Amino acid sequence: MVKVQRNNDMNDIMRTTLFRKSARRKATHSCRGGAALLFVLFIIFIVTVMVINVLDTTTLELSALRNSMNYNRAIHLANAGVHHAVALLEANSSWRGTITDGSYPGDDTYSATAVDGADATRVVITSSGVAGDVTRRVQANIEL
Repeated sequence: MVKVQRNNDMNDIMRTTLFRKSARRKATHSCRGGAALLFVLFIIFIVTVMVINVLDTTTLELSALRNSMNYNRAIHLANAGVHHAVALLEANSSWRGTITDGSYPGDDTYSATAVDGADATRVVITSSGVAGDVTRRVQANIEL
C-alpha cells in the first residue's frame, strides 16, 4: 500500500506541475494569438492590393494595345480606299464618285471620294478608314 500511496502523491505533484505550466502557456499564447491573426490579415491585405494593381495595369495595357491596333488598321483601310479609287480611275479616267467597301475583319470599313482637282488633269481622292472607334483620313492628289 505504501507504494500505491507514493504513486498517488507523485501523480498529484505531476498534475499540479503540469497544470501550472499549461496555465502559463495559455496566458502567453492568448496574448500572441491576436497578434498572429492581425499579421496574417495585414499580409492578405497587402497581397490583395498588389493583385488588384497588377490586374488594373494589365487592363490598361490591353486597352492601349487595342487602340493602337485600331489606329493602324484604320490608316491601312484609308489607304485601301485610295488604291481602290485609283484602280477605278485607271480603268475609266472620267470616273468621279464615291466608293464604299466594308466589313473587313469585323465592322471595319473604308470609303473614298474622287472629285476634280484644281485643273483638269488632277483628281483629288479623299478616303477614310474606320476601325473600331478610330477614323483616319487620307487625301491623295492624282495627276492623270
